[in-house]
Amino acid sequence: MTTRRRVFGTIAFLLFNLIVAGVIVEIVLAGAMAAPSAAAAMPRSVRVLFQQVYRHFKRSIIQFEPACTQYDPELTYILKPGRCTFANVEFNTELLVNRLGLRDDEAALDAPDVVVLGDSYAMGWGVQQDETLERVLGRTTGLKVLNAGISSYGTPRELKLLDRLDTSRMKFLIVQYHDSDAVENLAFHEHSGTIPILGAAEYQATVDWYRARQGYWPGKYLSGLFMKIMRLETPDPNAPRMPSAMSSVEEATLFLNVLAHGRRKPLEDVKLIVFEASEQIRPPRSFLANVAVVSRRDDQPAYIRRLQALDVAPLLEEEDFYSLDDHFRASGHEKIGKALAAVIRSQ
Repeated sequence: MTTRRRVFGTIAFLLFNLIVAGVIVEIVLAGAMAAPSAAAAMPRSVRVLFQQVYRHFKRSIIQFEPACTQYDPELTYILKPGRCTFANVEFNTELLVNRLGLRDDEAALDAPDVVVLGDSYAMGWGVQQDETLERVLGRTTGLKVLNAGISSYGTPRELKLLDRLDTSRMKFLIVQYHDSDAVENLAFHEHSGTIPILGAAEYQATVDWYRARQGYWPGKYLSGLFMKIMRLETPDPNAPRMPSAMSSVEEATLFLNVLAHGRRKPLEDVKLIVFEASEQIRPPRSFLANVAVVSRRDDQPAYIRRLQALDVAPLLEEEDFYSLDDHFRASGHEKIGKALAAVIRSQ
């Protein structure tokens, strides 16, 4: 009987300490989600954990916010014309969206000199409208610049969107790349120049899935981490299914294939400028170096061979990114906008 009591006592002691440890971890994680400045002061290994918790279990995603986006049968979604507020723990921003679903004013749609394509980085996730790299570029050069970035778009949808725009006076096309674009670019190649688009019901189901995860309940972060580590969680319907093995040369080749074939009208008489948005700034990824090499091949169209790859990684510091979110602060947009302006002036 005494032995049994000791066993039960040991188990109870271990369970008690496990529960206490779990409560402490949950409190720490919840505190970091509420106070990003605390996360910024942590060692990098701890900060990475906080970032993963935020991105998987806390962050609002603009393309699934009904106030800011709407379904589009050719592109899955566009921004909803009008005004909306998009906020996360590190920022609170207002979006002014024109009639074509772009984060810019109506006047910018009328024969812009420069069009910027891209995803959330180009769109200006986390910064005010006047702080985006497009506005910095426009102020610096005096050219009419259209912000055509939409969160989570890959290169094929960006080129399909370009077909909707007035490009009659477009002199420069700037394309912002992110490594997640590889998924859509590969699909474009495998489906002979098309990509699968979600139906309205599928898109709404994804919106509902994300909306159901909003808010906080006790144990949310710890239980979510446990389920993710054990691979028991419901798969994120929007998470890009990254190819398991793709070299940087293949990634660059797929990207350039979309630039060459993803638009109804070839991009002749337009200067192409490409830059990559990535947290990996030290050392930078090799994608842009491979774009520069592959674009010079003789089998590429002339406008691809004239492409200019701009490496912005050397310009950026960790302070140019949010502590939890992986997007640029206004300082990052300022640096990139001015670097793009320098490239355009050099032409």
